[in-house]
Amino acid sequence: MKIAKIRLLLKKCDKLDIQNYRLISVLSVFSKILEKIMCHRLIFLKKFNISAGEHVGFRDNKCTETACHTFIENIRQLLDTNLHVVGIFLNVFKAYDVINHDSLLYRLESYGVKGNLNLWYKSYMFQ
Repeated sequence: MKIAKIRLLLKKCDKLDIQNYRLISVLSVFSKILEKIMCHRLIFLKKFNISAGEHVGFRDNKCTETACHTFIENIRQLLDTNLHVVGIFLNVFKAYDVINHDSLLYRLESYGVKGNLNLWYKSYMFQ
């Protein structure tokens, strides 16, 4: 199920610089359906309220536009009250590479995702 065709996608102009390419995994239809089913099985985690309200990734009715709008509104409110606003912006390039996967799997286990199901998620994280 986890067999994919890897394609290179040019992100920037210089074709000779390898940093300007992004790897794309082309998965089978069956793999995509299975991943969708597994994603919906994790919906029960919402009841634990483990993600911050500001978190917009993989949530219903949330997107980057929502995050940007909230951010701008917060700045406007602070400026309206004559407070100073400072922004620090970080580039989290390859942020997935710095996630502690063992900690994530341990958390999933503590919420009831155990045994073969936890091993299935682990196999996707540590390919």
